[in-house]
Amino acid sequence: MAEQPLVSIVVPVYNGRKYLEQCIASIRAQQCPDWELLLIDDGSTDGSRELCDSYAADTRIHSFHQPNSGAAAARNHGIAQARGSWICFADCDDWMEPAMLDSMLAAARQNDAQVAVCGYVAEYAHHSKQVACCQQPTVLQASEASQMLLEGKIGSYMWTFLFKREMVCEPVFNLKVYEDHATLFKWVAHAQRVVLMPQTFYHYRQLDNSLLHASGRKASRDFFLAAKERYQYIERRRLFPGWEAKNRSLYLASCIKYTKDLARMDNYGPEQRQMIEEARDELRRFMPVGSSELSRKNYIRLRMLMKNVDLYVRLLRLSSVFSLGNRRKKTF
Repeated sequence: MAEQPLVSIVVPVYNGRKYLEQCIASIRAQQCPDWELLLIDDGSTDGSRELCDSYAADTRIHSFHQPNSGAAAARNHGIAQARGSWICFADCDDWMEPAMLDSMLAAARQNDAQVAVCGYVAEYAHHSKQVACCQQPTVLQASEASQMLLEGKIGSYMWTFLFKREMVCEPVFNLKVYEDHATLFKWVAHAQRVVLMPQTFYHYRQLDNSLLHASGRKASRDFFLAAKERYQYIERRRLFPGWEAKNRSLYLASCIKYTKDLARMDNYGPEQRQMIEEARDELRRFMPVGSSELSRKNYIRLRMLMKNVDLYVRLLRLSSVFSLGNRRKKTF
Protein backbone atom coordinates (compact mmCIF):
# COMPACT_ATOMS: atom_id res chain seq x y z
CA MET A 1 0.00 0.00 0.00
CA ALA A 2 1.22 3.52 -0.82
CA GLU A 3 2.58 5.75 1.92
CA GLN A 4 0.15 7.64 4.15
CA PRO A 5 -1.66 10.45 2.33
CA LEU A 6 -2.08 13.87 3.87
CA VAL A 7 -5.87 14.07 3.43
CA SER A 8 -8.57 11.40 3.17
CA ILE A 9 -11.73 12.46 1.33
CA VAL A 10 -14.78 10.28 2.02
CA VAL A 11 -17.59 10.32 -0.55
CA PRO A 12 -20.73 8.20 -0.02
CA VAL A 13 -22.25 7.23 -3.35
CA TYR A 14 -25.85 6.17 -3.85
CA ASN A 15 -27.29 6.31 -7.36
CA GLY A 16 -25.24 9.40 -8.10
CA ARG A 17 -23.88 8.48 -11.53
CA LYS A 18 -25.29 11.64 -13.14
CA TYR A 19 -23.05 13.98 -11.13
CA LEU A 20 -20.31 11.71 -9.72
CA GLU A 21 -17.78 12.39 -12.49
CA GLN A 22 -17.91 16.14 -11.81
CA CYS A 23 -17.37 15.50 -8.10
CA ILE A 24 -14.35 13.27 -8.73
CA ALA A 25 -12.93 15.67 -11.32
CA SER A 26 -13.03 18.50 -8.78
CA ILE A 27 -11.10 16.37 -6.30
CA ARG A 28 -8.49 15.36 -8.88
CA ALA A 29 -8.09 19.07 -9.68
CA GLN A 30 -7.15 19.99 -6.12
CA GLN A 31 -4.04 22.15 -5.81
CA CYS A 32 -3.06 19.93 -2.89
CA PRO A 33 -1.98 16.69 -4.62
CA ASP A 34 -1.46 14.57 -1.49
CA TRP A 35 -4.88 13.02 -0.93
CA GLU A 36 -6.76 9.75 -1.15
CA LEU A 37 -10.38 9.50 -2.28
CA LEU A 38 -12.58 6.84 -0.69
CA LEU A 39 -15.69 6.18 -2.78
CA ILE A 40 -18.21 4.22 -0.71
CA ASP A 41 -20.87 2.74 -2.97
CA ASP A 42 -23.99 2.29 -0.85
CA GLY A 43 -25.78 -0.36 -2.91
CA SER A 44 -26.27 1.78 -6.04
CA THR A 45 -28.38 0.41 -8.89
CA ASP A 46 -27.76 3.07 -11.58
CA GLY A 47 -24.24 2.15 -12.65
CA SER A 48 -22.51 4.20 -9.94
CA ARG A 49 -20.84 1.04 -8.60
CA GLU A 50 -19.14 0.36 -11.92
CA LEU A 51 -18.22 4.02 -12.35
CA CYS A 52 -16.51 4.01 -8.94
CA ASP A 53 -14.53 0.91 -9.88
CA SER A 54 -13.50 2.46 -13.21
CA TYR A 55 -11.31 4.99 -11.38
CA ALA A 56 -9.08 2.27 -9.91
CA ALA A 57 -6.29 3.15 -12.37
CA ASP A 58 -5.68 6.24 -10.24
CA THR A 59 -3.92 4.77 -7.21
CA ARG A 60 -5.19 7.62 -5.03
CA ILE A 61 -8.81 6.54 -5.58
CA HIS A 62 -10.25 3.54 -3.73
CA SER A 63 -13.68 2.05 -4.34
CA PHE A 64 -15.61 0.16 -1.66
CA HIS A 65 -19.06 -1.42 -1.76
CA GLN A 66 -21.69 -2.12 0.89
CA PRO A 67 -25.37 -3.12 0.88
CA ASN A 68 -27.64 -0.07 0.97
CA SER A 69 -27.36 1.21 4.55
CA GLY A 70 -27.52 4.99 4.26
CA ALA A 71 -25.03 7.86 4.10
CA ALA A 72 -24.10 7.63 7.78
CA ALA A 73 -23.04 4.00 7.45
CA ALA A 74 -21.17 4.80 4.23
CA ARG A 75 -19.28 7.63 5.92
CA ASN A 76 -18.41 5.36 8.85
CA HIS A 77 -17.13 2.77 6.35
CA GLY A 78 -14.97 5.45 4.77
CA ILE A 79 -13.67 6.69 8.13
CA ALA A 80 -12.62 3.14 9.02
CA GLN A 81 -10.64 2.89 5.76
CA ALA A 82 -9.12 6.38 5.89
CA ARG A 83 -5.32 6.62 6.25
CA GLY A 84 -4.83 10.37 5.98
CA SER A 85 -3.61 12.71 8.71
CA TRP A 86 -6.64 14.88 7.92
CA ILE A 87 -10.14 13.87 6.84
CA CYS A 88 -12.99 15.61 5.03
CA PHE A 89 -16.21 14.66 3.29
CA ALA A 90 -18.10 15.40 0.11
CA ASP A 91 -21.43 14.31 -1.35
CA CYS A 92 -21.33 12.60 -4.73
CA ASP A 93 -23.50 15.23 -6.45
CA ASP A 94 -21.43 18.22 -5.26
CA TRP A 95 -18.01 19.61 -6.13
CA MET A 96 -15.04 21.50 -4.64
CA GLU A 97 -13.07 24.54 -5.69
CA PRO A 98 -9.45 23.62 -6.63
CA ALA A 99 -8.01 25.62 -3.70
CA MET A 100 -10.24 24.04 -1.05
CA LEU A 101 -7.90 21.50 0.52
CA ASP A 102 -4.73 23.56 0.15
CA SER A 103 -6.31 26.67 1.68
CA MET A 104 -8.00 24.87 4.57
CA LEU A 105 -4.84 22.94 5.44
CA ALA A 106 -2.82 26.16 5.38
CA ALA A 107 -5.31 27.95 7.63
CA ALA A 108 -5.38 25.07 10.11
CA ARG A 109 -1.58 24.87 10.28
CA GLN A 110 -1.04 28.62 10.53
CA ASN A 111 -3.45 28.82 13.46
CA ASP A 112 -2.48 25.56 15.17
CA ALA A 113 -6.08 24.40 14.70
CA GLN A 114 -7.35 20.83 14.49
CA VAL A 115 -10.49 21.86 12.57
CA ALA A 116 -11.01 24.22 9.63
CA VAL A 117 -14.44 25.35 8.39
CA CYS A 118 -15.31 27.13 5.15
CA GLY A 119 -18.50 28.40 3.54
CA TYR A 120 -20.35 26.99 0.58
CA VAL A 121 -22.25 27.94 -2.56
CA ALA A 122 -25.83 26.68 -2.77
CA GLU A 123 -26.26 25.72 -6.43
CA TYR A 124 -29.87 25.97 -7.63
CA ALA A 125 -31.11 25.20 -11.13
CA HIS A 126 -31.04 28.84 -12.26
CA HIS A 127 -28.99 30.70 -9.68
CA SER A 128 -26.36 30.34 -6.96
CA LYS A 129 -26.19 31.67 -3.41
CA GLN A 130 -23.01 32.24 -1.41
CA VAL A 131 -23.26 31.13 2.23
CA ALA A 132 -20.21 32.18 4.25
CA CYS A 133 -19.57 30.98 7.81
CA CYS A 134 -17.82 34.23 8.80
CA GLN A 135 -16.89 37.64 7.43
CA GLN A 136 -13.17 37.33 8.13
CA PRO A 137 -10.81 34.56 9.32
CA THR A 138 -11.70 33.72 12.91
CA VAL A 139 -9.98 31.42 15.41
CA LEU A 140 -12.11 29.95 18.17
CA GLN A 141 -11.60 27.70 21.13
CA ALA A 142 -13.25 24.36 20.42
CA SER A 143 -15.86 24.72 23.17
CA GLU A 144 -17.04 28.04 21.71
CA ALA A 145 -17.15 26.60 18.19
CA SER A 146 -19.14 23.58 19.41
CA GLN A 147 -21.67 25.82 21.12
CA MET A 148 -21.99 27.95 17.98
CA LEU A 149 -22.73 24.76 16.03
CA LEU A 150 -25.41 23.78 18.52
CA GLU A 151 -26.97 27.26 18.34
CA GLY A 152 -26.93 27.28 14.54
CA LYS A 153 -24.39 30.10 14.30
CA ILE A 154 -22.13 27.75 12.35
CA GLY A 155 -23.84 25.41 9.90
CA SER A 156 -23.74 21.68 10.65
CA TYR A 157 -22.67 20.58 7.17
CA MET A 158 -20.08 17.82 7.16
CA TRP A 159 -18.67 18.82 3.78
CA THR A 160 -17.54 22.29 4.94
CA PHE A 161 -15.24 20.84 7.63
CA LEU A 162 -11.67 19.59 7.54
CA PHE A 163 -10.65 17.59 10.62
CA LYS A 164 -7.38 16.39 12.03
CA ARG A 165 -7.90 12.62 11.90
CA GLU A 166 -7.73 12.16 15.70
CA MET A 167 -10.80 14.36 16.17
CA VAL A 168 -12.99 11.93 14.23
CA CYS A 169 -13.05 9.36 17.00
CA GLU A 170 -16.78 8.67 17.25
CA PRO A 171 -19.04 7.24 14.53
CA VAL A 172 -21.39 9.33 12.45
CA PHE A 173 -24.76 9.11 14.18
CA ASN A 174 -27.02 6.71 12.31
CA LEU A 175 -29.77 8.85 10.77
CA LYS A 176 -30.91 9.29 7.18
CA VAL A 177 -31.15 13.07 7.60
CA TYR A 178 -29.56 15.44 10.16
CA GLU A 179 -26.81 12.94 10.97
CA ASP A 180 -24.25 15.75 10.81
CA HIS A 181 -26.28 17.73 13.38
CA ALA A 182 -25.86 14.82 15.80
CA THR A 183 -22.17 14.28 15.02
CA LEU A 184 -20.13 17.37 14.12
CA PHE A 185 -20.32 19.11 17.50
CA LYS A 186 -18.78 16.00 19.11
CA TRP A 187 -15.79 15.97 16.78
CA VAL A 188 -15.28 19.71 17.20
CA ALA A 189 -15.41 19.34 21.00
CA HIS A 190 -12.40 16.99 20.86
CA ALA A 191 -10.27 19.74 19.31
CA GLN A 192 -8.50 22.67 20.93
CA ARG A 193 -8.79 25.31 18.24
CA VAL A 194 -11.04 25.83 15.24
CA VAL A 195 -10.43 28.23 12.35
CA LEU A 196 -13.36 29.68 10.38
CA MET A 197 -12.69 30.83 6.82
CA PRO A 198 -14.81 33.34 4.85
CA GLN A 199 -14.20 31.63 1.49
CA THR A 200 -16.96 29.52 -0.07
CA PHE A 201 -14.98 26.57 -1.40
CA TYR A 202 -17.71 23.92 -1.58
CA HIS A 203 -20.56 23.74 -4.11
CA TYR A 204 -23.73 22.18 -2.71
CA ARG A 205 -26.11 21.11 -5.45
CA GLN A 206 -29.75 21.69 -4.52
CA LEU A 207 -31.70 18.73 -5.89
CA ASP A 208 -35.46 18.39 -5.50
CA ASN A 209 -35.12 14.72 -4.61
CA SER A 210 -32.29 15.09 -2.09
CA LEU A 211 -32.73 13.72 1.41
CA LEU A 212 -32.26 17.14 2.95
CA HIS A 213 -35.26 18.41 1.01
CA ALA A 214 -37.35 15.40 1.98
CA SER A 215 -40.42 16.47 3.89
CA GLY A 216 -42.54 14.17 5.97
CA ARG A 217 -42.44 12.04 9.02
CA LYS A 218 -38.99 10.54 8.52
CA ALA A 219 -37.13 13.82 8.08
CA SER A 220 -38.96 15.38 11.03
CA ARG A 221 -38.32 12.31 13.16
CA ASP A 222 -34.61 12.45 12.36
CA PHE A 223 -34.51 16.13 13.31
CA PHE A 224 -36.02 15.22 16.69
CA LEU A 225 -33.61 12.29 17.22
CA ALA A 226 -30.62 14.48 16.33
CA ALA A 227 -31.75 17.12 18.84
CA LYS A 228 -32.23 14.43 21.49
CA GLU A 229 -28.76 13.00 20.85
CA ARG A 230 -27.24 16.46 21.18
CA TYR A 231 -28.96 17.11 24.49
CA GLN A 232 -28.25 13.70 25.99
CA TYR A 233 -24.61 13.56 24.84
CA ILE A 234 -23.85 16.92 26.44
CA GLU A 235 -25.62 15.87 29.63
CA ARG A 236 -23.84 12.50 29.82
CA ARG A 237 -20.40 13.94 29.16
CA ARG A 238 -20.99 17.15 31.14
CA LEU A 239 -19.40 18.78 28.15
CA PHE A 240 -19.81 22.49 28.75
CA PRO A 241 -19.89 23.38 32.46
CA GLY A 242 -22.20 26.35 33.01
CA TRP A 243 -24.06 25.68 29.74
CA GLU A 244 -26.67 23.30 31.19
CA ALA A 245 -29.56 25.79 31.02
CA LYS A 246 -28.75 26.69 27.41
CA ASN A 247 -28.58 23.03 26.45
CA ARG A 248 -31.97 22.47 28.04
CA SER A 249 -33.61 25.46 26.34
CA LEU A 250 -32.23 24.47 22.92
CA TYR A 251 -33.66 20.98 23.31
CA LEU A 252 -37.04 22.28 24.43
CA ALA A 253 -37.18 24.62 21.43
CA SER A 254 -36.25 21.73 19.10
CA CYS A 255 -39.01 19.54 20.54
CA ILE A 256 -41.56 22.31 20.01
CA LYS A 257 -40.33 22.90 16.44
CA TYR A 258 -40.73 19.17 15.80
CA THR A 259 -44.37 19.22 16.90
CA LYS A 260 -45.03 22.40 14.90
CA ASP A 261 -43.59 20.88 11.72
CA LEU A 262 -45.65 17.72 12.19
CA ALA A 263 -48.84 19.69 12.81
CA ARG A 264 -48.38 21.73 9.61
CA MET A 265 -47.73 18.82 7.26
CA ASP A 266 -50.00 18.66 4.24
CA ASN A 267 -50.69 14.98 4.91
CA TYR A 268 -51.28 15.42 8.66
CA GLY A 269 -53.06 12.39 10.12
CA PRO A 270 -53.05 9.83 12.97
CA GLU A 271 -49.36 8.98 12.63
CA GLN A 272 -48.28 12.59 12.96
CA ARG A 273 -50.64 13.02 15.92
CA GLN A 274 -49.06 10.02 17.64
CA MET A 275 -45.61 11.50 17.09
CA ILE A 276 -46.76 14.80 18.61
CA GLU A 277 -48.10 12.88 21.63
CA GLU A 278 -44.71 11.20 22.07
CA ALA A 279 -42.95 14.56 21.89
CA ARG A 280 -45.39 15.96 24.46
CA ASP A 281 -44.50 13.06 26.77
CA GLU A 282 -40.84 13.94 26.32
CA LEU A 283 -41.52 17.60 27.13
CA ARG A 284 -43.41 16.63 30.27
CA ARG A 285 -40.14 15.34 31.74
CA PHE A 286 -38.89 18.92 31.80
CA MET A 287 -41.91 20.54 33.37
CA PRO A 288 -42.26 23.05 34.85
CA VAL A 289 -40.70 25.23 32.17
CA GLY A 290 -40.26 28.91 32.94
CA SER A 291 -41.20 31.62 30.46
CA SER A 292 -37.55 32.79 30.42
CA GLU A 293 -36.40 29.44 29.03
CA LEU A 294 -38.12 29.89 25.66
CA SER A 295 -39.07 32.59 23.23
CA ARG A 296 -42.52 34.07 23.90
CA LYS A 297 -43.98 32.29 20.89
CA ASN A 298 -42.54 28.91 21.86
CA TYR A 299 -43.64 29.32 25.47
CA ILE A 300 -47.23 29.91 24.31
CA ARG A 301 -47.00 26.91 22.00
CA LEU A 302 -45.73 24.74 24.84
CA ARG A 303 -48.61 25.71 27.09
CA MET A 304 -51.13 25.03 24.33
CA LEU A 305 -49.56 21.66 23.57
CA MET A 306 -49.65 20.60 27.20
CA LYS A 307 -53.36 21.41 27.45
CA ASN A 308 -54.81 19.95 24.25
CA VAL A 309 -53.03 18.35 21.28
CA ASP A 310 -55.94 18.66 18.84
CA LEU A 311 -56.53 22.34 19.61
CA TYR A 312 -52.77 22.95 19.31
CA VAL A 313 -52.72 21.34 15.87
CA ARG A 314 -55.78 23.22 14.64
CA LEU A 315 -54.39 26.58 15.71
CA LEU A 316 -50.99 25.89 14.15
CA ARG A 317 -52.53 24.81 10.87
CA LEU A 318 -54.77 27.87 10.84
CA SER A 319 -51.88 30.21 11.63
CA SER A 320 -49.78 28.65 8.84
CA VAL A 321 -52.53 29.45 6.33
CA PHE A 322 -52.56 33.09 7.44
CA SER A 323 -48.76 33.37 7.44
CA LEU A 324 -48.64 31.90 3.92
CA GLY A 325 -51.19 34.45 2.80
CA ASN A 326 -49.13 37.28 4.25
CA ARG A 327 -46.00 36.03 2.51
CA ARG A 328 -47.83 35.85 -0.80
CA LYS A 329 -49.08 39.40 -0.43
CA LYS A 330 -45.55 40.63 0.11
CA THR A 331 -44.37 39.08 -3.16
CA PHE A 332 -46.88 40.96 -5.28
